[in-house]
Amino acid sequence: MSDWLFVYGTLRRACAHPLQRLLAEHAQPAGLACFAGRLFDLGRYPGAVPDAAAHPPVRGELYRLPDPHALLPLLDRYEGCTDRNDPAAEYRRERRIVVQEAGPAVSAWIYLYNRPIGALRPIASGDYLQRRAAPVARPEGAAHGPTPRRCWTDATLFWMQALR
Repeated sequence: MSDWLFVYGTLRRACAHPLQRLLAEHAQPAGLACFAGRLFDLGRYPGAVPDAAAHPPVRGELYRLPDPHALLPLLDRYEGCTDRNDPAAEYRRERRIVVQEAGPAVSAWIYLYNRPIGALRPIASGDYLQRRAAPVARPEGAAHGPTPRRCWTDATLFWMQALR
C-alpha cells in the first residue's frame, strides 16, 4: 500500500514555499485532487475541515510518498502537529478519502484544521490559489485572525538538511 499526501495550501507547487520544494524532491506528484471539506482563510495560510456536504470541495494536489517516515515528521512540525493527539494543536494529520482529478479515489494523509472555525472566513472556491474569502462579521475588539506561523526552528532546518 502506498502512502499518499493531499496538500491544499502553502505546500502546493504554485506557492513556492521552501518545504514545497522539499516535498517535490522527496515525493511523486500525482496531480490535482479534491477532498470533501470546507476551506478557511487563516491569514497567511488556509485550514480545511471535513464536511461531506461541502460544495465546492477543497481542491489541492496529491503526492505519493516513497518514504513517509522521513518526510511526515518534518511536515508535522511545519503544520504544528508534532503530537497528533494534542487537542491544542493547530492541525491534526488524518487519513481521508481524496478523489483524484484523473484517477481513482485514494486514502491520503491530510492536515486538518483543529481549532474552532466560527470566526474564520470561508474560501468560497475551495481553492487556496483562488482565495476570495467571504466576509465575516467580528465582534468589536476581536482579534483579526490567528497568530502568524512561527519562524523556522533549528529542528526544522536540521530536517530539511537531513532529507537533502
